[in-house]
Amino acid sequence: MFFNKRYAQAAIAFQRAGRSREAAICDAYLLREKARLIPTTTNAARTQAFIAAANALITCARDSPSKQVNERLAYYRAVGDCYSEARNLKKAGDNYQLAKDYTAAARAYREGGYFDEMVEVIAQHGNTLDSGLLERLMTATQLHYFKVYLDNLLISECL
Repeated sequence: MFFNKRYAQAAIAFQRAGRSREAAICDAYLLREKARLIPTTTNAARTQAFIAAANALITCARDSPSKQVNERLAYYRAVGDCYSEARNLKKAGDNYQLAKDYTAAARAYREGGYFDEMVEVIAQHGNTLDSGLLERLMTATQLHYFKVYLDNLLISECL
């Protein structure tokens, strides 16, 4: 049932079988599915729903056994997606990094204007990024810091 995205029924089945961790996973994915159904016109409700789903998925990631690394990475990737949908791009980038999806992390940081974090991702994992994307990110970073420099220069001249 879980693989057919029938999360509510799967959660009940896991609960009856005494497998509470798997039931919690189903509940987390159900929260994400419900959040996706909320119209984009209701921003506050949609944002809160995605944050609730992200929190549930974080719990799943933390509760996953240490030997199931790929499972944990998948949860953190889903958390990043939820925060991205909620437009909390700093947390999205942070969780994409936990998922070792450095491309998505750099994009989230860039979109959110978190250039220091994006530079850190590029410095540590730039060799894993697509060269075209890396070039675009570097150009955006240079423009951003040049603008900051000019702004600071103008402010100091006014004083």
